[in-house]
Amino acid sequence: MLIFILLFLSFFQIGFLGIGGYASTQALIEHEVITLHHWLTPAQMADLMTFCRALPGGTGLNSTTLAGALTVSGQYGMWGCVAASCCTIGALIVPSAFWTAFYSKIQEQDKYKSFYECAMVVLRPLVPGLIAAAAILMMRPDTFGTPSTTPWDFMVSIFLFLATLIGIGVYKFNALFMVVLCGLAGCVLY
Repeated sequence: MLIFILLFLSFFQIGFLGIGGYASTQALIEHEVITLHHWLTPAQMADLMTFCRALPGGTGLNSTTLAGALTVSGQYGMWGCVAASCCTIGALIVPSAFWTAFYSKIQEQDKYKSFYECAMVVLRPLVPGLIAAAAILMMRPDTFGTPSTTPWDFMVSIFLFLATLIGIGVYKFNALFMVVLCGLAGCVLY
């Protein structure tokens, strides 16, 4: 039963501090799930993130649901997975409702607008830092390869990363188009 309380508290914290969308909360999720509690391995987390991006719907809710289910799957079975998924989703949604109500109250009253602007000045630089932290956390030896142990895998990963970065950033290709291209390139190169 303690695992459900820990899941709720961990994902409540992620929901409360995760301002900026899923890209900024990915580092928080990885810290809680991998580093702090050791519920999942880095390879499992990388697979979970990839799978969640392929599913319809919000990636944050998908990864939260699956992380909760994978955490208890070996101990509690199917109904434990359902309960853990509901627990983690509820923990992620409650802070969002709080922030929405808080934001709407601030927008209604002019005397709090300066407080809101001050908070945004502090939060705006944090979001790119959280996104960069998530990208760095995903570049682990077991998911990205290393030049000494798997040089071919490492070079292919670097190539696909740079091709995606240039394709989306410079040439403004659609992200789905880049996923398909990288998938085809990965099949050919591996």
